[in-house]
Amino acid sequence: MNVLSAMAGINDGEFCKKFTNQGVDLITLGGFNLDLETFKAGLENMTKDRKEFITCPHHISEDITEFIDVIKEYNSSWKGKFSVNLRASSPKSFSVLYGNDDIDVFEINAHCRQPSMIKANTGQALLQDTTLLQEILEEVTTNSGKEVGVKIRANVEGVDILKIVEIINTYNIQYLHVDAMKPGIMEADYDILNKIASNTDIHIIGNNCVTTREDYEKMIENGASSVSVARAALNGDISHIFL
Repeated sequence: MNVLSAMAGINDGEFCKKFTNQGVDLITLGGFNLDLETFKAGLENMTKDRKEFITCPHHISEDITEFIDVIKEYNSSWKGKFSVNLRASSPKSFSVLYGNDDIDVFEINAHCRQPSMIKANTGQALLQDTTLLQEILEEVTTNSGKEVGVKIRANVEGVDILKIVEIINTYNIQYLHVDAMKPGIMEADYDILNKIASNTDIHIIGNNCVTTREDYEKMIENGASSVSVARAALNGDISHIFL
């Protein structure tokens, strides 16, 4: 399975639709902010070089449906899945999207590292607040009616990522999306990806610095079941990676 990873403020229907012709099987829309706390954090994230989807949480359901409709209208023959990358500061915030039958996968964002998101107790902060992480996992896996994925960041200071994987293993999670970030190095940490894959039976999506077919193959060789691309998609063509 080939995955288009979320990029906040970028991955809407118009941006994502062309990748339905480039070997992508799972399109991730977002990331999206689901409650007032994460909405405010998104506003703080807005800079000249950083975008966000500045959408009121009360309208997010309709906005996502519009994005999906754009993609379906562009390529009605595409048979892939739609995932949404979601940031929330409380478990109940996810319920705003429970009625969206057009969404296939809820991806819980335990990944974003912007200070405003961490202050809002979302994104990467969930790797340190494991009680909240477990409450969110329980809520979403029990009540969403969707497949559920979790996106995590490796090599976060003070976080034992294998203990996080151990926690995630206890819930009905279909996808574990691993940003195998290696601080200060513009290359994925394939060793940590391999260790994570060795400690779970969950479908691993490998991510970080995937720009070539060789990068893709190294992800698979080190335990990923699938591979995701993010920044490499900004030039509009990732067919050389996936096809």
